[in-house]
Parts: sequence; C-alpha cells; structure tokens
Amino acid sequence: MADESLIPASKSRYGPVSFGVAVLHVFVVEFTTWLFMPYSIVFVLPVVLIYMAIAALVMQAPGTMGQIGRGMLFGSLSGPLSLLVFGAVWAIAHAIGPL
Repeated sequence: MADESLIPASKSRYGPVSFGVAVLHVFVVEFTTWLFMPYSIVFVLPVVLIYMAIAALVMQAPGTMGQIGRGMLFGSLSGPLSLLVFGAVWAIAHAIGPL
C-alpha cells in the first residue's frame, strides 16, 4: 500500500503539463526579451542559454518532471528565435527602404 504512488506516472513524453509550462515560459521569456530589447544580447541571451541547459537536464527525467523540462526548453526557445526573426525582417525592410 505504501509503495504505490497516488499520482500515476505519465506514459507520454508530452502532455498538458508540458503545454502549460511552455506557454508560461513563452510569456515570461518574451516579456523579458522585449523589455530589455537593447540589452538582450548582453543580459538576456546568456541567462536564457544557461536556463536552456538546465531545462535540457530536467528534460532527461522520466514522467511529469521530464514533461516540465520539455516545456521549459521549448518555452525558453521563444526569446532567441523571436530576436532572430525580428532581426531578419528588420534587415530586409531596411534593405528595401521606404516605399
């Protein structure tokens, strides 16, 4: 009786927990990235890279903890990817010039 867990182990790699953590991290990471936009490369990017390394370690865990790690990793990718997209679009718009 004491050996059985009250919370069943998750059978899938992804689930509602991963989605919830990813959405929360997208909001937090995007907010901090665009809040500190001029300083993103200096301050935000190193913190996000360290956080992504921690998320990759948590992702290796089985069950719900692994789902949380996957959500952390996917959510923390949003900041650097949005900066890349913004930079590319800005460079293209700057090359085209005023219409």
